[in-house]
Amino acid sequence: MNSRSLPMAIALCALIVLSNPQRHASAAAADPVPPPVAAVRMLPMEVTVNGLKSGAWLLMEKDGVLYAPLDAFEEWRVRLDPKAAPIEFKGQSYASLASIPGFRFKVDFSTLSLSIQFSPEAFAGSDLRREQPIRLKVSPVLSSVFVNYDINVAANSYRNAASTQDLGLITEWGLSTGLGVLTVSHAGRNLLSNRALGESRQWSRLETTFTRDFPERNQTLRLGDSTTRPGLSGRNAYFGGIQFATNFALTPGFVRQPLPRLQGISAAPSTVELYVNDVLRQVSNVPTGPFTLDNFPVLSGGGEARLVVRDILGRETVISQSFLTSAQLLAPGLDDWSLEAGRIRDSLGIGSGRYGARFAALTWARGLNDALTVELRGEATGEFRQGSLGFVSALPQYFLGHAAFAASRHERLGAGQSWLVGLERQGLRNNLSLEIRGASRGFRQLGLDDTTPAYRRQAAANWTYAAEGGTSLGLGLARIEAYDAQPVTTLSANLTFRVLGQGNLAFNATRAISGGTGTSSGMTLTLPLERQRILSSSISHRSGGTDAYAALAQNPGPDSNLGWRMLAGEQQGSARVEGGSYHQGRYAISTADVSLNRDQRALRLGAKGGLVFTDGQLFATRRVDDSFALVEVAGYGGIGIGIGNTTLARTDEKGTALVPRLNAYQPNAIRLNPRELPLSAELDTIEQTVVPPWRSAVKVVFPVRSGRGALVRIVFDDGQPAPAGSTVRIVGDKQEFFVARRGEAFVTGLQSTNQLDLSWNGKTCRFAVDLPAASEDEYPRIGPLACKGVPR
Repeated sequence: MNSRSLPMAIALCALIVLSNPQRHASAAAADPVPPPVAAVRMLPMEVTVNGLKSGAWLLMEKDGVLYAPLDAFEEWRVRLDPKAAPIEFKGQSYASLASIPGFRFKVDFSTLSLSIQFSPEAFAGSDLRREQPIRLKVSPVLSSVFVNYDINVAANSYRNAASTQDLGLITEWGLSTGLGVLTVSHAGRNLLSNRALGESRQWSRLETTFTRDFPERNQTLRLGDSTTRPGLSGRNAYFGGIQFATNFALTPGFVRQPLPRLQGISAAPSTVELYVNDVLRQVSNVPTGPFTLDNFPVLSGGGEARLVVRDILGRETVISQSFLTSAQLLAPGLDDWSLEAGRIRDSLGIGSGRYGARFAALTWARGLNDALTVELRGEATGEFRQGSLGFVSALPQYFLGHAAFAASRHERLGAGQSWLVGLERQGLRNNLSLEIRGASRGFRQLGLDDTTPAYRRQAAANWTYAAEGGTSLGLGLARIEAYDAQPVTTLSANLTFRVLGQGNLAFNATRAISGGTGTSSGMTLTLPLERQRILSSSISHRSGGTDAYAALAQNPGPDSNLGWRMLAGEQQGSARVEGGSYHQGRYAISTADVSLNRDQRALRLGAKGGLVFTDGQLFATRRVDDSFALVEVAGYGGIGIGIGNTTLARTDEKGTALVPRLNAYQPNAIRLNPRELPLSAELDTIEQTVVPPWRSAVKVVFPVRSGRGALVRIVFDDGQPAPAGSTVRIVGDKQEFFVARRGEAFVTGLQSTNQLDLSWNGKTCRFAVDLPAASEDEYPRIGPLACKGVPR
């Protein structure tokens, strides 16, 4: 037996023993002759674990039991029984494979390979978690001033009244710096002082607000005019003062709601397909063993998740699990809060500074677990105090419930209470919502006038059903009970069909069944056409009569910035014709509308856009509602700049451009069109990514090396070519060029006259390069040029 076959024979004998230890033991008892092999054997084997190749391992056989080193179990993700003590051999710890649940093995004698099978429960669980959102580094702010304007001019002529002309203007001024964003908005009415409008020229301040974001803490501070956060049972109220609150939108990808965790087990490495309400949402790969899945897209509502686990052998297992999640719930341990203080604002849009009572309010919500979120709110003024406690909870049968109770005490009106309960269910086909709230006469809260009592009771219920093919049905019921008026109850219904491909035919009806009489009904047909055109017609009937119209419209699209509409029909017993055009230009959106009926003719013109002053330059642009960037490609005008393949602006003669509509606190890939640069221009990258703050400017500089290119041949003092590998650099330019064979270097960025340095073995020489006049030869050959003083 040769030396190569000896280890094979030893391993073969050991594996025969392992494959049938009882038979071997009985044979040994009958035959007193000691076995010819030692009690401990080391077996180098190619191991496969549950169908997955694991590589070569040195296993140990002792007394008919197979052992593996501890690091093998760790790599295989197999959990060891803590009661099974490992054994030591030559400084290495080994554990018995037989101690693992479900251990089975199969030997291939021809290849010395061992296939091991464990129970799936023996493996450590894998957790496929959603990646935590990366907190991006915000780009430095470029201080800027922006102005938004919305101007409208209207001219009306009447049959039996004087003609009117009106000029209206809404402006917003903004200052953005590294400290935050300050905005001031105004509204102007009847700026032409037309007496026929019944009021004089009016100019009023709308809002003045300073906003500072703290993205590292997901918090926002606002000083000035803002609105309160209402919570479950509160009301929105305009105020002037301070607001400090959480703002999870500052971290893109942050999930504030609890996500369902789906669990399963795989007997071998498998592919897991996730179906949510029978729609494939995700495909993942999992190793052998238990697994938990919560990295799927954010869900809302309730339904059934189905996991199809398919292993490498094609075996398929289906796991179904119901779930319920909602944006109204907070993830366990997550806090959402808002602190406000200041003075309630009255008559916004009419008076510039009408502020009323002082107040303070605090709203705090916390997710206690996946199914329960609790909310506390307190508010106080000089006359009353109010506090509330609310809950949002996931309930059986995919229902989401919410409830709140509030109590107030007013110095003059006394004590009051308010309550609400609600249920909602969002499913694949059926959606249902129900809410009932009530209040005592003396209950008060922010935004509610002291002379107006709260409603005794309010109730609203809605149900919608969506069938396949685009058909949907909806029913609604609303009831309001006031303290000093008769209750009002209305019933509504709507039905929608898919017709003529992508068209929709909708019917609607509303009827007051108490507190008054009246019925309204209508029908609307909408048909999408080619070239982004839409044809629509509508007919509606009320107690006062019937209105009907037909309209044709085209929206601006990628091929044209121009949109238009035409309408003709009958309204309030009179024929009516309308028409309009809309142009989305680079610097503004302009509109023109005209309408004609029996008693009135109207013409309206409008323009909406913005101006930005930054880095000493003034730019015209569309309305500035998002972040923006100043892009510089020095010396190159007419270069297209945008995001991805969309061109949003072009550089001016100085090589600068303003790129609007960037997403705040998200990566924006600013890209220039390299095909519009001349061949002589060189740049390191055509794309840069910036993360701008909210409504702020950032600067993006694309360094472009200009000049001409030439093939320069260089010789040393001995008249031989400069050695390959030496480097050449234009004096004043950091770019280096390598010398190739025959002492030639291709150098770009050359001007008409240049000084070049050559470096070799720590020595440097300088020589002049003069370019010939530009010709059809884009890259001239120059040289030989002498490089003196550098030894070879």
